[in-house]
Amino acid sequence: MVSPALRLLLPLAAAALLTALSACQAGVRGGRYTVHDTAGARRIELAEMVDRLADHDVVFLGEEHDNDVGHRLQLWTTRMLHARRHDLVLSLEQFEADVQESLDLYLAGTIDEETFLASARPWGNYDEHYRPAVEWAKKRGLPVLAANIPRPLARTVSRRGYDDVAGERFAPWGLHVDEAAYRELFAQAMGGHGALEDAQLDLWFAAQCVKDDMMAESIACALERAAPARPLVVHWCGKFHSDRGLGTVSRLLRRRPGLKVAVVSMSSGRISRPLDADELAAGDFLWRVPAQ
Repeated sequence: MVSPALRLLLPLAAAALLTALSACQAGVRGGRYTVHDTAGARRIELAEMVDRLADHDVVFLGEEHDNDVGHRLQLWTTRMLHARRHDLVLSLEQFEADVQESLDLYLAGTIDEETFLASARPWGNYDEHYRPAVEWAKKRGLPVLAANIPRPLARTVSRRGYDDVAGERFAPWGLHVDEAAYRELFAQAMGGHGALEDAQLDLWFAAQCVKDDMMAESIACALERAAPARPLVVHWCGKFHSDRGLGTVSRLLRRRPGLKVAVVSMSSGRISRPLDADELAAGDFLWRVPAQ
């Protein structure tokens, strides 16, 4: 039998829960966004996209690093996927492989956040854009993968090449720079370079690729450690690392060709404009978000 006092509290608790849920939804929806199935060039609901992603092995959530609405969508999508797949692993470009031990200790509650961040080299926008995901994973006991290569190693590749880091503990076992379409997109992103600069562009591209190979290797190794289980790995990365199935995506599939992988990309600007060819080619699904 419910006591009179408890009967008075129940409506208040229900109202608080509804307010919290509404706030979560408004945090994404209030920023205005649309979701698109690129194969059908049609707009869909976020829930439909999540339902279709839930049976994959790896889902790439490509981001524009400084877009507030985009980051809220990443977290909301990850949470919705977890509701369907409790075996979810969150993988982050934004942490480097040599801080995995510190990240694990923090997630386990062995060290406090100040100690963790002092050793983890968080990105400048960590508090605003990535901390909510890490804290969410921590509360639910989910593993978080520090997937990227340490910046000093990537910097060495950009200056002297891969041979100078080959065999290092936190460098990938192999480097793949033989992806012509990816290199062309990289050259365009760098603004184009003359023949005299081709050697330097090769080194910069190698540094880009060593990040892709390291993230791909981190994900592949995490899946191997989990075998025979096949958890859902959700990888957050800059969209250039995953758009068109290039970069980290193609390098993961070289290592684990049987995986079922999906790519979600992000495009900022006027929400209502028609999808262009680049957006349609970017991934299996596309988020449209306001420019920042």
